[in-house]
Amino acid sequence: MNPHPIPAWDGRDLAELLALDASGPASFRTRCGDANAHGRAFGGQILGQALMAAARTAPPGRACSAMQFMFLQGTLPDQALELQVTALQDGKRFASRHVRGVQSGDRLVFDAQVSFALATEGAPAHAVPPRVALEDPETLPTLDQLPPAWGESVQRAVGYLLRVKPVLDFRFAAPPDRLRLALPEPRLRFWVKVRERLPDDPSLHAAAFAYLSDWWLNFPASGGHQAEAEALGGLYVASLNHALWLHRPLRADQWLHFDSTSPVAANGRGLSIAQVHDRSGMLVASATQECVMAPRG
Repeated sequence: MNPHPIPAWDGRDLAELLALDASGPASFRTRCGDANAHGRAFGGQILGQALMAAARTAPPGRACSAMQFMFLQGTLPDQALELQVTALQDGKRFASRHVRGVQSGDRLVFDAQVSFALATEGAPAHAVPPRVALEDPETLPTLDQLPPAWGESVQRAVGYLLRVKPVLDFRFAAPPDRLRLALPEPRLRFWVKVRERLPDDPSLHAAAFAYLSDWWLNFPASGGHQAEAEALGGLYVASLNHALWLHRPLRADQWLHFDSTSPVAANGRGLSIAQVHDRSGMLVASATQECVMAPRG
């Protein structure tokens, strides 16, 4: 029996997906779910909702600066997720929160720590520029303009679907043929943003960034091994842990450039690391994700 059934998200209003209902002094409940191709909640949904829950308890005026997240079990998209927040720190500049995601009473599905910080005026600053000149994302082809054979190859090898969620606009930058990434350090560049304008709420934009940071971030870990994957009958790929750092204020409804590389894949796990620049070339965030890469069956 599902103790708290929730409807499927309509896939268009991200603020609706990230909205939470209070269920206690420092606990919250989700209103709808975003299913993935495996019948579980999309990882970006859980990342964004965890960040929103933490932000609801943080002191005013402190922006999210980082999140470390562990995926523990698959989240059921048709059952409400209970997010339980514990205050770890409320200092002069930083605040930290621990967030646990629970379903069916005691089924722990994720564990996260989220940090918030006051901006420090006059502190030293620098930012690494993009490794290549950034193209205009509006001139890049959409996914439905890519050859169908690309999608067939990627899905057969690593289970990725070459289609985009309606809430997102997504473009590959200079993708190789059939998305077969070169080893030994496979790399994928892409642009992504929330399609519709979001309200001017920094916490919402941080949570929306968390949502979209799960979109193709870890493909470099598996995408360099498509031929091997097909010979094995395909790989099962799923997120294990995720981390993000927000260096500067950003808007998730404006184009963000992800430059993601995978320095290592070993023992059935692959790591991807991304630098995220805005359209002007300013480094605004960083993200990492480790995924399981196991032969299917």
